[in-house]
Amino acid sequence: MSWLEALPPYTLVAVLMVLPGALLSVALGLRGLARWASVVPLSVAGFSASAVVYGMLGVPWTPLTVTAAFAGVAVLLWLVMIPARRRVAAAPWVGTLPWRERITASTVGIWCGAVLGTGIVVQRLYLILQVPDALSQTYDANFHYNAVRFIEETGTASSLKLGGLGVTDPTFYPAAWHDSVAFVTDAGNLPVALSANAMTMLVCGGVWVLGCLYFTTRVLGSRPAVAVATGLMASSFPAFPYLLSFYGNLFPNAMSIACLPLWLGLLADALGLSRDPYLRSKLALWITILAVTGAMGLAHPSTVVLGLAILWIMLLTLWWRELRSPRAWWRKLLGAVALVAMLLVLQQIWFSARASWDSSSWKPHATQPQAVGEALATVYPGAPHAPWVLMVLVLLGAAALLRHTSRWLVGAWVLLMWLYVLVASSRNFPLRYDWTGVWYNDSNRLLALIPVMAVPLSVAGALAVLHWVVTHVRTFVLQLSQRSGTSPTVRRLAERSRPLLRTRTTAVVGGLAAVLVGWQVVQTEPMTDIVDYGKALYAGGGAHPYALLDPAEQELLEELPEYVPQGAVVFGNPLTGTSQAYAVSGIKVLFPHNGLVADREASVIAHHLDELTTDPEVCPALHKHNVQYVLEFGTRQVNPYAYFDTRGYDQLTPDRGFELVAQTGPEAKLYKITGCGD
Repeated sequence: MSWLEALPPYTLVAVLMVLPGALLSVALGLRGLARWASVVPLSVAGFSASAVVYGMLGVPWTPLTVTAAFAGVAVLLWLVMIPARRRVAAAPWVGTLPWRERITASTVGIWCGAVLGTGIVVQRLYLILQVPDALSQTYDANFHYNAVRFIEETGTASSLKLGGLGVTDPTFYPAAWHDSVAFVTDAGNLPVALSANAMTMLVCGGVWVLGCLYFTTRVLGSRPAVAVATGLMASSFPAFPYLLSFYGNLFPNAMSIACLPLWLGLLADALGLSRDPYLRSKLALWITILAVTGAMGLAHPSTVVLGLAILWIMLLTLWWRELRSPRAWWRKLLGAVALVAMLLVLQQIWFSARASWDSSSWKPHATQPQAVGEALATVYPGAPHAPWVLMVLVLLGAAALLRHTSRWLVGAWVLLMWLYVLVASSRNFPLRYDWTGVWYNDSNRLLALIPVMAVPLSVAGALAVLHWVVTHVRTFVLQLSQRSGTSPTVRRLAERSRPLLRTRTTAVVGGLAAVLVGWQVVQTEPMTDIVDYGKALYAGGGAHPYALLDPAEQELLEELPEYVPQGAVVFGNPLTGTSQAYAVSGIKVLFPHNGLVADREASVIAHHLDELTTDPEVCPALHKHNVQYVLEFGTRQVNPYAYFDTRGYDQLTPDRGFELVAQTGPEAKLYKITGCGD
């Protein structure tokens, strides 16, 4: 499929993700950037929450029932917000300006920043994906794609039940990403992989950039320079949104992190930590915060755990301001007790949220100085280049914000840096597991969190540089106009230039020049590195051009409905991509993911399939699970460290009861099981 052909379905995915959240945002009375940054997270919250509720009630989760849920919640929110709407309508700032005059320089700056940031991210993801329906060539792709198909076919979408994919006992697995992709796939009648890629572009290019804009303009102000710089910086950190768009593949984690800047911006407004006071309904604000918390938590709970730690830093900032105020001492003491109590509760939540020790198998890979450098650069381990200008801007921004009312950003950034240095370099494994086990001790997941705080810091650094340049240019022109040794011609030019330096036209031209210079100095080799890395995990590169599915194998999966009757089950090694038969063509597979073994009979099939003519247990096991076909995709495995015993089906010959019915490549074969009779 070409990108031109993919434009309508990609647009459809965006519309289907925007409309439900837009309905809720209108009911809440959100306005401006708050509305546009919130619409997709509100949709995600609605999809995932309705899935849990319907799962408890035994109601199938379908586009129709989901639409009914959104309509009902929108009506409820509209009724709840009636008093707040009346108070807002009576406020003196409402309706005092015609709509033309509401298009201010700040508004134009925000939309310029949004277009700039989103455009860069989408262009980079276009280079990474290469084709719009590219399949992720990663280990976790089996689970994520098949989970979408499972939701679409069964109507079981609850995060409380998704873990087993209908094969093993239902277990908790955060399903917000899968619910969202399943909704657009089902409602739009789209292929799973195409919907997933469109969701990646929407989340990384839309949710992330708009969230960063909202967060940064809350803490640094809404000047056009802040907004435009935020758009550029939000699209320039290799670790996010790019790394998690293909690493793993961690689709749910990427969605959760993309919502975090918006969540922090909403909290800054609600707690009074914004540069400008929030003038509209605080009730709508808190409801939105609650909804975005649900979206993050049901996409990937680890982000909420970290968010609570940052919230503690924000509350500490408020308490410190309270401490320096003339208010009653007992309020200050009560605040201190509450902070200590929250810290103790947070510690318990943090340790309870850790993955198991066995699952947290990633080892440290760097020395402490190397880890600090990687954290500053936000480049993946082993990356050949570092974004030096970006690193300098972050450090300048941190220094500038230490004298700013938003200095708490520096504390949160230091926390993220410390967590990464700990996971990447510490050999104290119990300490490392205690603090980074929430992220499986995986340095890549923690690295992707650093840009949440590094973006506003880098914007502050860029503004400091811009202020320095503008100040020195104006000073230089002033000196030229007043210096006694200056020639009369140069002096006249300098005197005429001074008023021009303060005009709006000069500001626009200077801003465009600053963006072009910024593009050249921050979108450098590290961005090329991350694009090349991403290409290898979507289409080709490394020792094996296609780690999960090559084109011949994918072609066979697409043709399966021609050979496999409806209801029949296919067996194959999931590590070679055979389990993608379910996601690609809807044909049921015995193993939708490596490790999801239904029962003893499934294990018998895996270990003894080619002994069906001699082992009396094999045919009854095949009949129990209705396994009638075998996919054989060679021995190449997507994860060299994972294990799936292939000795049980390495002799698929006619004399052992197997008939080759289709072949699209040297290692892309479909066999029919004939040795067990009817």
